[in-house]
Amino acid sequence: MTSQSTTYRARPWMDRDNATERWLRPDELRVSPDRNAQLMKLRKGQMEHRLDVLRMRDRAPRLALYGRTVNGQPPVRSLAAGCELAERMRWQVPQGQTFTDCLSVAACEDRHGWARVKESVRQGFTDGVVALTRATISPDLDAYGAELDWFDLHSGFLVLVHAENVVTA
Repeated sequence: MTSQSTTYRARPWMDRDNATERWLRPDELRVSPDRNAQLMKLRKGQMEHRLDVLRMRDRAPRLALYGRTVNGQPPVRSLAAGCELAERMRWQVPQGQTFTDCLSVAACEDRHGWARVKESVRQGFTDGVVALTRATISPDLDAYGAELDWFDLHSGFLVLVHAENVVTA
């Protein structure tokens, strides 16, 4: 018998308290949580969880490389940095799993290379993707969050060569 897993995502205690406080004291000023820090923690948590699952299965992660071209110039250095990271971590980059898109195409859904990365993860050819920075995926935080949600839904993960520069308390 198989059962579907349900993931319970509890809101942090500060968010629960803030919801009550906002209702009780609507005129009081509040500091909203840093969206970039939230997304960094989400990405890192997803990555660590997927890597733990792969370790338990005694299997090295298979990753695609993703980069963005500028003025028709291939992203040789960013792809090399991703490949170097994968090698250092002893992860695999299967043949033909390098994808690029033009930097001028902003929307994730309009990028052919990004769609192929997601298709590779969805079909199980790769477990995740390595990109240079968060902005490589999307400079828009909401769009980036949507991509992280997609990877979580499809048991994939995202690795950044240069992780988010966020100071958390």
